[in-house]
Amino acid sequence: MHNLDENEIIQETLMMMKPKIKKSVMKTNYQERDDLEQEINLKVVQAVKNKRIIPVDFWEFVEKNIE
Repeated sequence: MHNLDENEIIQETLMMMKPKIKKSVMKTNYQERDDLEQEINLKVVQAVKNKRIIPVDFWEFVEKNIE
């Protein structure tokens, strides 16, 4: 995953988070769901661009966190 460009990282992150986002927006008013989902997606994109969400594959995680 570390060889992906920023757009690929954004797409993959949104794809991974989509089920949780969909589930979460179901808790809100029907008329506001699409707007809320769009706003959450925008925040995810901003987080990736600001490097607050950094992709790490499984083996990188193991190397850095398990001695």
